[in-house]
Amino acid sequence: MSFEKPFAGSATAKILDVLWEYQDMDLTLTDIADEAGIHYTTLMKALPLLEELKMVTMTWQVGNAKLYQINKDDIVVKRLIKFLNELNIRLVEREASRQGMANPEKEIVLA
Repeated sequence: MSFEKPFAGSATAKILDVLWEYQDMDLTLTDIADEAGIHYTTLMKALPLLEELKMVTMTWQVGNAKLYQINKDDIVVKRLIKFLNELNIRLVEREASRQGMANPEKEIVLA
């Protein structure tokens, strides 16, 4: 499987990004769509795959409102976050090198 399959279009990545940013909160579908800057219908097409892959979980339901969180216990989510952190370090180091800064990693704060 390629990166393109689970992240087809940018909606899936945007959803994961929002859920990671608000990882300690339960978000409604409307909250996720609004924060991700995607249409509700787009969210409803992308979310089932993320749930099936166990990267996102429904935490609870109040009436018709379903609330979701990123699954921080999922090994794929953990590895994806580690990958993104490592990539960000490289990008910061590259930029620091271009600007002549020494030891940029000492100034990096990761989530």
